[in-house]
Amino acid sequence: MRQYRTFRVLVTAALSGVAGKKKLSGIYRFLSEGYDWDIELIRTAEDVTPELLTSAAENGIDGFLSAIPETDEIHRLHASVGIPTVFIDFPNEKTIAEFRKCTFVMDDVRDICRIAANAFLSSNACKSYLYAENAVGSRWSRERGDVFSAEMAKRGVNVVRIGPECITDQKKLAAVLLECEKPACVLAAYDDTAATVLSICRRAGLKIPEDVAVLGIGNDEDVCLHTVPPLSSVQPDFEEEGYRASRELQSMMLGAIPKKRLFFCGRSMVVGRSSTRNSTNSAVLSHDAMSFISRNALRGISAKDVTMHLHVSRRLADLRFREATGTSLQKAIIEKRLKEVCRLLADSTLTISEIAVRCGYRDANYLKNLFKRRYNMSMRDWRKQNSQK
Repeated sequence: MRQYRTFRVLVTAALSGVAGKKKLSGIYRFLSEGYDWDIELIRTAEDVTPELLTSAAENGIDGFLSAIPETDEIHRLHASVGIPTVFIDFPNEKTIAEFRKCTFVMDDVRDICRIAANAFLSSNACKSYLYAENAVGSRWSRERGDVFSAEMAKRGVNVVRIGPECITDQKKLAAVLLECEKPACVLAAYDDTAATVLSICRRAGLKIPEDVAVLGIGNDEDVCLHTVPPLSSVQPDFEEEGYRASRELQSMMLGAIPKKRLFFCGRSMVVGRSSTRNSTNSAVLSHDAMSFISRNALRGISAKDVTMHLHVSRRLADLRFREATGTSLQKAIIEKRLKEVCRLLADSTLTISEIAVRCGYRDANYLKNLFKRRYNMSMRDWRKQNSQK
């Protein structure tokens, strides 16, 4: 493998959400191919100050990789220090024109909006279509709305825009959702906005997705899997953005002058959940059930907890889940727990009682008997045969 010199790189990435984390994963994926960076990581937009940038430049930093949206003024200051810089952000045309040692990488807004438009038009016979901006009306929120409206206009469909003033005023938002012709489809600027729309729909007595289908952008599972019902979302390829930005920065730090200054990156896909599809569909329901089980099986949940999360009857949940997976909800929970039991027996020195507690069993003797019936040997004997310690 070819060896490169070690570069000192200042990376700014907001790690409070899924986008920042995946962009950082893309950076590390690039470095795993044999490149060596000494990274200084800045995690919040508040810390990206003129003082930080000038200090970094004075102290011999080799490159900047900015994955936190910046103001136009900070963009220009950032690029003006003359150090190779890649922004994962909306392009600043003046900065591109004035400074040569900078490029911009961003998700493909047209791809995101085209995917969303196709999802709505192919799976829902809706009579009205809406776009909800985020609460602060940020530039990327408006841009997504403009492009989505244009994509729908190509198909002869008008889009009603829901501005920030409605998102922050529950009564106004409820009025818009109640007055639009049903069934309706709403694309939200990102998942938090979509979660707000779902909440207002429920309070207004609107059925989801029968009256209003809701689609977010970002596929942040911390949001999407905990809304009621679970939220469908367009998933941009944030990791690819981080990878591409790293590749461009490495080339610039090696002395190349970029000929191309703007890159649209990644392919999008819709991760469908119950907010855009009937939750009684076997595939949808089983996907939501397995996601819930994967996150919570070790907390001692039962099949009843799963059905409460799905908002369907136990009989319907078991029927649809068995149709899609060939097993029952309770057996799926047990399998998830026993898989973790086996891992802990093999990879840890925890006692059997400690393992029982960690895997959601209050009674260690119950677990011992269950384990023996399942594997035809005791937990102690299984550990002897499989222990890695």
